[in-house]
Amino acid sequence: MLLLALYIRLAIPYLGARGQVLGSFNLSQPQSSGCRVIPLDSKWPTLHEWAALNQSVGGRLIATVPAGSPCYKSTFDVSTGAYDLSTYDEAACATVQKSWHEPLFHEQSSSSVMQTYFAGDSCNPIADQSNGKCGIGNYNQYAIDVAGDDDVRVGLAFAQEHNVRILIKNTGHDYLGRSTGHGALALWTHHLKEISPVITNYQSNEYTGPALKVQAGIQVGEVYDFLEKQGYMAIGGECPTVGLAGGYIFAGGHAPTTSKLGLAADKILEIEGILANGSSFTATPDKYQDIYWFLSGSGSSGTIAYAKSVTFKIFKDFPISGAILTLPYAGIVTDDEFWSLVDTWHTLTPSITDAGGYAYAFYQTGYFQIWPLFVPDVTKKQTAALIQPFVNQLDELKGKYPKLAYNLTSYTYPTFNQAYKALFPPFQSGTYQWTSRLIPRNIITQQTDAVSQTFRTLFDDGATMVEAVMNPNLKVAQPLNNSVLPAWRTNIIDLVAGKPYNDSASFEDNTDAKKYITQHWTSALEQLAPASQGGGAYMNEADPDDPNWQQSIYGENYPRQLAIKRKYDPTGVWYAKTAVGSEYWAEDAEGRLCPADPAVS
Repeated sequence: MLLLALYIRLAIPYLGARGQVLGSFNLSQPQSSGCRVIPLDSKWPTLHEWAALNQSVGGRLIATVPAGSPCYKSTFDVSTGAYDLSTYDEAACATVQKSWHEPLFHEQSSSSVMQTYFAGDSCNPIADQSNGKCGIGNYNQYAIDVAGDDDVRVGLAFAQEHNVRILIKNTGHDYLGRSTGHGALALWTHHLKEISPVITNYQSNEYTGPALKVQAGIQVGEVYDFLEKQGYMAIGGECPTVGLAGGYIFAGGHAPTTSKLGLAADKILEIEGILANGSSFTATPDKYQDIYWFLSGSGSSGTIAYAKSVTFKIFKDFPISGAILTLPYAGIVTDDEFWSLVDTWHTLTPSITDAGGYAYAFYQTGYFQIWPLFVPDVTKKQTAALIQPFVNQLDELKGKYPKLAYNLTSYTYPTFNQAYKALFPPFQSGTYQWTSRLIPRNIITQQTDAVSQTFRTLFDDGATMVEAVMNPNLKVAQPLNNSVLPAWRTNIIDLVAGKPYNDSASFEDNTDAKKYITQHWTSALEQLAPASQGGGAYMNEADPDDPNWQQSIYGENYPRQLAIKRKYDPTGVWYAKTAVGSEYWAEDAEGRLCPADPAVS
């Protein structure tokens, strides 16, 4: 059996050194000032204390054993502080290697993350390590398999009592390293799977209509399947295994219906959660208004609070029409002719989004595809008209180059979910390191030469590029009061550029590639679409090392967001990379999370 985690089951009660019991508690600051403790520090909790925590959460404390450990001769044992676990298993290792880039493999782990880089080169199973040692590295040290609010309160109390880093881990879909950390205690929310019956007539001062309430562990595909049976659909991500009520929705959350309905965060009605001091809240546009505003667009649960459930608007289902176009062009058309095609494609993006449409365009060496063009509630003929100028230009090139063989397929589906399942293939995880930029309409339409030159420069420099065409403007989004990045409202293209992550390369080589992306590609995209002209970056796809991350990810909202962070989490219990307030913390050379002065960072 694949060894993913050890469960500690020792019958020792935990009340905490201050005697706090389950429920709200009051810790104004961590017991120890300065850095969070890590294993082997003198103030790291004892095994007795960890066992007591385990008892307090009903035996659901998990001591991390990295998912790649079956590929290593020995693995670090947190109970002995040595590499005492004999973990090598040839068959199990082969299973791990085969599954390493499959999201489902990592979702089922309380510690494993999909973006391999942020594990800190710990226990990479791809290279031959049959005689090596597997350390925990940057994985969380322990995780509580959360079953209810009391588990969260006990975890928060323990972390603050012992000055241990705490974070939230759901599915592990995270390109920025926010759901893992050296020496951390994770609140693992993946098994919180309650989903309410459809609320057909939700009523508030701001909205009357259908809604749905889901817990933090519910995933996009589960929501789509559930609602389709009831004749409804919701705004969710393109990957079915993403946790909908977690970092996806709180960071904004784009979807195939974004140009018609807006972002996922625009539809939030209520958020239930727990603050760092253990107190509960239900945030709406009328209650805890600042928490509601902050969480509806400012980032993941675990920035100012733990969010256990979200209630959001849903919509009557509708048909989908669209197209798929594939174009292998290597060795046939010239580079100039190909980029002229791209220019034509870009001229069509405003009309596509104005029609409520969405499209993915993929750029790879010698190959271009639009997969899919996805337009809600229109006919196949109307959809075809949206890209006809592009097709006409292709036909002209085909007359010149008979070997040019593009393929265009049209489709129509009676429900959103049927179209979604047919048109969005399974995603692999951890295969690329990314940067991205939201490019506004005025730049796409008025600075065509600069757009073309920037895209071409990145492509020629080895970038694999994916652009998502969408526009969640205020008219279609109709948001309640939220903190969604303002750049979203004028966006036409969300461009993502990436380098392959080399599992067999050294950690240093992959770090160098990551730095190159920041220094060359992130900077080029920021020059093309600066914040002053409406540019920005979608939090869940942003460059985690962007030196201008506050401006790129949060824009003009940041001063208010930081004030709310200080109000509800004044001592920085919650930390995540590029999260609001994270500039006041930094990891030292050994991975401790320590106070930092952003003026000198």
